[in-house]
Amino acid sequence: MKKDYNDKTWLNENSWGVYGQDDERGKANEIDAASVLGAFSLVRRGKVYDLGTELFKGMDIWNGHCGYEIVGYASTYGRERLKSTGGDDGVNWYGQGNWMDEENNLPEYHMGCNTEMVVAPMHIGTHIDALCHWTTGEDNHWYNGYCDAQHGSGFGPVKCDVAKIPPLIMRGVLLDMAAYKGAEHLPGDYIITAEDCEGCAKRQNIELRPKDAVLIRCGESWPKSRCGGAGLGISAARYLVEECGAILVGDDMACLDGQNADGSTSVPGHPQPVHHYLLIQQGVHILEYVQLEELAKDKIYEFCFICSPAKVRYATGMFLRPLAIV
Repeated sequence: MKKDYNDKTWLNENSWGVYGQDDERGKANEIDAASVLGAFSLVRRGKVYDLGTELFKGMDIWNGHCGYEIVGYASTYGRERLKSTGGDDGVNWYGQGNWMDEENNLPEYHMGCNTEMVVAPMHIGTHIDALCHWTTGEDNHWYNGYCDAQHGSGFGPVKCDVAKIPPLIMRGVLLDMAAYKGAEHLPGDYIITAEDCEGCAKRQNIELRPKDAVLIRCGESWPKSRCGGAGLGISAARYLVEECGAILVGDDMACLDGQNADGSTSVPGHPQPVHHYLLIQQGVHILEYVQLEELAKDKIYEFCFICSPAKVRYATGMFLRPLAIV
């Protein structure tokens, strides 16, 4: 290990401007043709691991977000009931003269359609944090110095939003921290250190390399919690980025930042130091609630990692379904 990663130098050091004054992608800029081809070279068996959670009504959601609702917007039966009401509006598909009336939708086909709408926070289940998610300072700034006064809007941040995240294809590495500690899951107040990450990688005989996506297993059990506030400390985050060159970091917890039993974090008086460091200072995207049990069970520590968020303008996060392929 090159240095002690517990000091506060990270508060005054950042990667702003490294990729240009107008950059909105952060470390994801480092993904190139060679690293993508290197990731694909890890695929030898064609086995796919689904690392995403299932979203459903009634699922556990952090109380700082809105709830998850899925509502049937229209059904075949419901639209057919409108048939006798007359009118030529777009909702009455089966009405006389409309696009699915008996002339355009013959009885031998009788096509129908079910649709729905979803109301949900973007930071739900397995999700990615955009670089605009957390802010700091009196000017409420985020990565690359963008701030709320200049780059906020009534629809959300206009800089570093989810729509700016490119498709993420890279070498993925699993650090099974629970197994390294000889447990099914980490204690609820365990904060992972730089020494833990270095020791776990050595135990697994896996090398951490620049441009990696590093995923850390605490042993959480979706959708029920058993790891409490376990998660990363600032030294672990700094080690992974500054010494190992990670460009994406994630774990299986609802929050990447670890908390002590009293609710404090790895930096006294700071509510989210790991988010602050990764997102704001370094431009490193964060994944949370990544499902890592199957990878750990099969002792898969290196894989092709694929993650491509939907391009939602002004969103600060996006639920997704990342894949590990070996």
